[in-house]
Amino acid sequence: MRTSQNGIDLIKRFEGLELEAYQDIAGIWTIGYGHIETAKPGMRITEQEAEALLQRDLKPREQAVGRLVNVDMNQNEFDALVSFVYNVGIDAFRRSTARRRLNSGDRIGAADALTWWNKATVGGVLREVTGLTRRRAAERALFLTPVNPPIVSDGRQIDENSRTTPFEDPPRRDSLAGSRTVQGAAVAGGAGAAASNMGRESAEELETMEANGGAAPANAPLVDPETEEDPGAEEVAPPSDAADGAPADDAGEEAPAGDADAGGDSAVEGVAEPEPAPTIDTGAVQSQIQFALLILILAAVAYIIFARIDDWWHYRR
Repeated sequence: MRTSQNGIDLIKRFEGLELEAYQDIAGIWTIGYGHIETAKPGMRITEQEAEALLQRDLKPREQAVGRLVNVDMNQNEFDALVSFVYNVGIDAFRRSTARRRLNSGDRIGAADALTWWNKATVGGVLREVTGLTRRRAAERALFLTPVNPPIVSDGRQIDENSRTTPFEDPPRRDSLAGSRTVQGAAVAGGAGAAASNMGRESAEELETMEANGGAAPANAPLVDPETEEDPGAEEVAPPSDAADGAPADDAGEEAPAGDADAGGDSAVEGVAEPEPAPTIDTGAVQSQIQFALLILILAAVAYIIFARIDDWWHYRR
């Protein structure tokens, strides 16, 4: 097949005519109707030469479409694909979803897949280009335009009948797992369950302390209220008088009270007072975690609201 004038006009409309070589938005030197093979800086051509270059460039694209598509095509489908290949290239069309869908018989899916090719790397950044979006929409419309008017009086031609009264059926997601509302509800539910569990444990701990008369839980380390030391810790022996050359007292002999008072200060001076072990305020930690979970719940609820508004706006559901 050869490209019709309708397809050529579509290509010309979106390629534009430039008689002096220039760099496109991707930095590629171009001239005429999007010709790039022989374009170079400073090159100039006439409109007739641009037309000749276009005809020369169309031939390998037409051959590629005929070779890579395994199903029958009408003229509009062929013209749309040639315009598509003229823009994206033969290799891109070979690996495209549009070609695979068309070869499998899914023409509507193939037309939709054409519109996915609307982004280009500009300045090192991949972004959507409005001109490409419009071109893909025009190619899709041409691809889906029938060449011959359908015979709507024949009830057997259901697929080609466009006069049947339609009704709106907005697209749905494949499964509940793909619903953003369900995802947000799952996050909010998980955070709420975690916060509730922490609150229950804190309440049980408080009830236990109240039942024990304000005492610490049974698994808490016992501390002597007078010395603030653990009774199970190893007792530090006072310094021996033997270091001063004096004989040590018998183990069972009790020192006089007066001597104890007199030498008490000197005995304490030789022993370093143990520093209290650092404690962690578990209540403050739990409060911070619960606050973080509350923020997560609020964020999940906001996400659900946004998802519902977005679904209504785009899917009307």
